[in-house]
Amino acid sequence: MDIHIVSRKPKEPNGAPPILFVHGAFAGAWCWDEYFMPWFCDKGYEVSAIDLPGRRGRPDYRQLQEFSLNDYLDAVFAAVDSFETPPILIGHSMGGYLAWMAAESRSLSALVMMAPVPPTGLAAPAMQLLMSNPALAMDVAAVHAGEMGTVDTLHATLFSDAVPMDVAARYISRFQPESRLAVAGLYGPHLPNVMAVWGMPMMVLGAGSDPLIPPAHVHWTGSICGSSAHIYQGMGHGMMLETGWQRVAEDIADWLAAKGF
Repeated sequence: MDIHIVSRKPKEPNGAPPILFVHGAFAGAWCWDEYFMPWFCDKGYEVSAIDLPGRRGRPDYRQLQEFSLNDYLDAVFAAVDSFETPPILIGHSMGGYLAWMAAESRSLSALVMMAPVPPTGLAAPAMQLLMSNPALAMDVAAVHAGEMGTVDTLHATLFSDAVPMDVAARYISRFQPESRLAVAGLYGPHLPNVMAVWGMPMMVLGAGSDPLIPPAHVHWTGSICGSSAHIYQGMGHGMMLETGWQRVAEDIADWLAAKGF
């Protein structure tokens, strides 16, 4: 499998392990390179972001619908294995789910999950959305089935009202269709191997205005891994692109520094 990684090297390395970012469904490495990658690089970190298989602009894009969640996980494994030093893995949404799975069988320096699909899967958050906002749940289900939603729907799904519509529309134009096999895999049950990640430094973050992975499910993920989750009130699902993204980056950097990274 060809691995596609976008990287930045700092002018003044801080000696910390490298950071590897893993994006969520419908996105690509670009979502990290907008703000987080240059910000962490300026702090002295070597940063990389993987493009999971089937990303737009890559040779395997035409095979998108052939890729499963296991294919995505294999790509994350290969990316992690490419580093000489165990990386700090930062995953968002589906990328958080993949990051947890990678942590169960790979050596990592630390794990950060942002608005992650819980290790037990997407079924419970999807049911909560259906109960709380049936119309939006149907729109999200249509997107998962392969339809690209309207800008209004995607703005409501991915961002808070603090993100101007024109800014959200610019980001949304860069999102792409997703593998239906991979999305379906997120709904399947998975029994997390807690002992495999025991003792690993783990940080769990969520967004208070996130309809996809509401705070209760972020706290659930935190409880599984023995970490107290932090929720950013007024922020939407797309935390790395949100208004106030720098607060999230600063908190991650402070936490890493406290862990000796």
